[in-house]
Amino acid sequence: MLKILVPVTATEMRGLKKSVLHIHRSTPHISRKFYHFIMGLMCFTLYAFVLNRQEALVLLGTIGGVWMAADVLRLRSSRVNAITLKYFGKIMRREELKSITGNSFYILGLLTLVIFFSKPVALLSVLFLAMGDPVAAIVGTRWGRHRLMGKKSVEGALANWFVSGIASFAFGLFFLRLDSSQSLVLGVLGATISTVVELIPFPIDDNFTIPVGSALLLTFSASVFPFLAFL
Repeated sequence: MLKILVPVTATEMRGLKKSVLHIHRSTPHISRKFYHFIMGLMCFTLYAFVLNRQEALVLLGTIGGVWMAADVLRLRSSRVNAITLKYFGKIMRREELKSITGNSFYILGLLTLVIFFSKPVALLSVLFLAMGDPVAAIVGTRWGRHRLMGKKSVEGALANWFVSGIASFAFGLFFLRLDSSQSLVLGVLGATISTVVELIPFPIDDNFTIPVGSALLLTFSASVFPFLAFL
């Protein structure tokens, strides 16, 4: 705790900002994607096996609320901003130097899922954010050769579809206890929804739009097709 209280010098602050300035959305930010992958799996595990809806809301409302408040405060306080850059600069993008970080949108997205959607839908949407999106971004920025929409590539979309499909199939088979044919249907549906939502260029941070957009499409699909009633 004492280390956090050590002030960051002006020289250190300039160095921290400089290290973040070259990280933008088209940069293959592996450490950021790995961080979101781990955080997503942790949230999935807690909500799937430990917490009920009320407990999840309390946890997100307290810890998440403090985080979001600190994120807003750092834009007004140079000291808080310095601490944030010192400990989280490696997973930040240059756009976040003057705006709230993706973590706040991540928390807001999780809160929306828990409040408004069924548990299976919320959990699947978290998996899409934790697994499908990072894979699409890494594959697309490193090996993407064929452009699909804007900066999104066919290679990234296919990687997302494959990983989200496997995750959805396994979720149906082992968590929802569906038979193999139902799990396969869920796998194809989940893969398609995850890929489509990730491709759409929403003006809001994708840490919010991917889980919430996926949840909306999953819920709509369940209302249209009776055999998806398990969602």
